[in-house]
Amino acid sequence: MWRVFTALTMAVSALVHAAEKPADLVLRHGVVLTVDAKDRVARALAIREGRIVAVGSDSVVTPLIGPKTRVVDLAGRTATPGLIDTHAHLLGGGADEIYKIDLKRTASMTELLATVKARADAAAPGDWVLGHGWNEGVLAEHRPPTLAELDAVSNGHPILLENITHHYAVVNSAALAMAHIDSTTKDPPAGTIVRDSDSLPTGVLKEAAQTIVIDHIPPITAEQYKATLHAMISQMHAEGMTGVKDPHNGAREWAAYVDFASTEGLSIHACLLIYAGANLDTAKAALELVQHARREAKALPSGDLGVCGVKILIDGSAIARTAWRYEDYAADAQHPAPTGRGYPTVEPDVYRQMVLLFNRAGVPVGTHTIGDRAIDLVVDTYAAALTETPAVGLRHSVIHAHEPTQHAIAVMADLQKRYDAAIPETQAEFLWGLGDSLPGSFGPERSQHLMPLATYRKSGMIFASGSDYPVTPLPARYGLWASVAREPMKGAYGPHPFGMDEAIDVHTALRSYTIWAARQLFIEHQTGSLEPGKWADIAVWDRNPYAVPTVELKDMRCEMTLYKGKIVFGH
Repeated sequence: MWRVFTALTMAVSALVHAAEKPADLVLRHGVVLTVDAKDRVARALAIREGRIVAVGSDSVVTPLIGPKTRVVDLAGRTATPGLIDTHAHLLGGGADEIYKIDLKRTASMTELLATVKARADAAAPGDWVLGHGWNEGVLAEHRPPTLAELDAVSNGHPILLENITHHYAVVNSAALAMAHIDSTTKDPPAGTIVRDSDSLPTGVLKEAAQTIVIDHIPPITAEQYKATLHAMISQMHAEGMTGVKDPHNGAREWAAYVDFASTEGLSIHACLLIYAGANLDTAKAALELVQHARREAKALPSGDLGVCGVKILIDGSAIARTAWRYEDYAADAQHPAPTGRGYPTVEPDVYRQMVLLFNRAGVPVGTHTIGDRAIDLVVDTYAAALTETPAVGLRHSVIHAHEPTQHAIAVMADLQKRYDAAIPETQAEFLWGLGDSLPGSFGPERSQHLMPLATYRKSGMIFASGSDYPVTPLPARYGLWASVAREPMKGAYGPHPFGMDEAIDVHTALRSYTIWAARQLFIEHQTGSLEPGKWADIAVWDRNPYAVPTVELKDMRCEMTLYKGKIVFGH
């Protein structure tokens, strides 16, 4: 049942705005999902100088139509706030998509190796062959390629293929030799060189061990970064998306965003997390970069670019079995017991000192944390830091948070109430895109409670959503659907390995991609809902997400996107 604006609200809006100059743009004859505090539904809205000036019935906006006003007849289509992704590697992931072999859809080892061979045969002498996105849950063999298989198709080139999670990769013998990795090479801190029964490297490198090889790969150029942002912003517009929090950036990535904002114009709200590394020295360097970046962002005239704080990784990936847990991972044919419990990627005492440093400086912290033991460490550290130096509104985030304990949920709920902190930034799309691998890591019982979105709401918490692109696809419509449906891609562990107890309704899902997401970019007073005074960041869809069957959510088609009142997609 629609909750529409009252006659009084509409009348007041009309009286206030009728005396003003006409609107630049009016959308009418549609369904306007405002996502305001009461989740009200309207029929029309008016825009002037990039901001919404009226929302309500068609009669409310009619007085604002002048001779130069552009009028868009929605013809029953649905307008929502522009969608915001709170965790997408837009720049780095976009560069992967453009410049590396895309292996996300390869369904067999034969197909994967043929794809790699074609690139290797076409590559110039000495070039690296780089790929990303292979996924055991999609590959029929449910394993990475072997060293021998990659060597056979390499044509003499060094090869590195990143897993879909980016927490481990597989390389060939040429890459191992270039990085001087052999049977005598020790595992780096917070990394694993996977070895066979004879202690020889298999080519699989987990977490920090990947860096040993990646350091030998030429970096992305400034021009490639610019081309990447062009492509990715266009993709966002085509999917009704107007905002992103891009994590894991350094000085080069920040400079690429500043250059683009200065020369091209962003036409999205972009807020970056600066990677803080794994020790106090790298944390102090990150703090200096944050302070420098804040000054640069403030000097930009558009206000489209910001700094959301720093990012720390405290553990790895559940699929790589490097996320830090209290219990062993589930055993299976590919992972015989003992499977291990993962490990912290930063020494816990060092992590605590890093968070204290940033909290004292008034810098928000976003911590990548997946395993239950890691999540407990994160929320307890946030609590200790905020007790030592109380600060309301830093919105320290708990990124991913796959399997929080009851203790962690209670601490997060308390910190949200007292400090507006410990907000989960979750990716329901993992249940789909990684849904044929995650149950194998966590086992059937624990899988039922992964990403407990319903429990968050029952505990009085909010959360913000995202894709972790390129781990799962960028379009936020997939996340809306996955939050409600909790279905895997292929059903390797059955149609509902994650159960439905933690599913949420589409109203809550949309809020997590709009107003709650805007809060995590610190722009909720400017965007995230369709209300007078806010930027006209709007997506127009071919269907109403509140009214269609769940299965149709992932098939929603964006027909128009507005950013600050300007039509940037559609017509």
